[in-house]
Amino acid sequence: MARETPRTLNLAARYLLGALVVGIATCTAWLSFGHNHQRDVVMTFLLGVVLASMRLGYGPSLFVAVGSVAAYDYYFVEPYYRLTVTDPWDLITLVIMLFVALVISGLTARVRKEAAVAQSAKIQVEAEQLRNSLLSSVSHDLRTPLAVVQGAATALLDGWDDLPGARRREFLETISDETLRLNRIVRNLLDMTALDANALRVKKELQPVEEVIGVALGRLEELLRDHPIETDVPHDLPLVALDATLIDQVLVNLVENAAKYSPAGSSIQVSAHRAAGGVEVKVADRGTGLTPGDEERIFEKFYRANRTQPGMGLGLTICRGIVRAHGGTIRAEARPGGGALVRFTLPADPHAGKGPVGLPEEADVG
Repeated sequence: MARETPRTLNLAARYLLGALVVGIATCTAWLSFGHNHQRDVVMTFLLGVVLASMRLGYGPSLFVAVGSVAAYDYYFVEPYYRLTVTDPWDLITLVIMLFVALVISGLTARVRKEAAVAQSAKIQVEAEQLRNSLLSSVSHDLRTPLAVVQGAATALLDGWDDLPGARRREFLETISDETLRLNRIVRNLLDMTALDANALRVKKELQPVEEVIGVALGRLEELLRDHPIETDVPHDLPLVALDATLIDQVLVNLVENAAKYSPAGSSIQVSAHRAAGGVEVKVADRGTGLTPGDEERIFEKFYRANRTQPGMGLGLTICRGIVRAHGGTIRAEARPGGGALVRFTLPADPHAGKGPVGLPEEADVG
């Protein structure tokens, strides 16, 4: 016997539910009114047609409409328990009842269809708005560092012999900084694409968290020249199963955010301590802090709490995706005394998390 598809099974189930609606309407009318109050009996059946039209779709609602007329004729119209009609007025009643039931089914089906079209149009509009936001953000975020790099490179090419050594070094540092910024933008886009496609590969190994934190802070040395870093990372923390490249990206994004939203000269604290089943890492700043209600929203794609700062609103979304892929959790909160605190946990269990998804063994994301 050929296997029925899920769609066929779903349709068959809806027709079975339609038959159940007719049965319930028949029992309700019989127990409530018997052979009296024919108008109330008809209304009971029409109520069943309305409910079926709202919940079961057009085909099953037509089935309920026809079934209700047949049940009314069989149980409530003389001669009883026969599908025959002798009184012309009863025949008129049945015809009107069938007509009304079919109209109800048709109107409800039309409303459902128009609602589906409206929902589809809304989704398309939201997708278009999202695409435009992404293109606008990416265009701006790429154009700015490219313009700076081009300007600095042009100045060096045109005036290399006339520029003092300190000035040449300043231009070269500018090019280096903006190139690193471009690299972070492109990397975030690639990571976001991998997360959206369920293709983020996590290659976990038991490693000390303090080493990963040290590497991440070393990469940000230039960015953090105006922000003293305070670290509190005990050396006796348990080894954690993690992908060092991806967790490094989490730390870079969090510390970069802290520096972006903090005034020059303010310190950034990076700490880690034992937590239930693993290690919790915290990144805290003394910046603008969080508006109540933003604690969860800042992890949404393209959401930026402070739109005066450059960025696409992808960094924290990527952090959440990476941490969840490790089987951990991440959350943000306002810091007492001002500023923001983001904490994430990493389980010590090497089997925690989703593991590799979607990419071949030798592939690496980020």
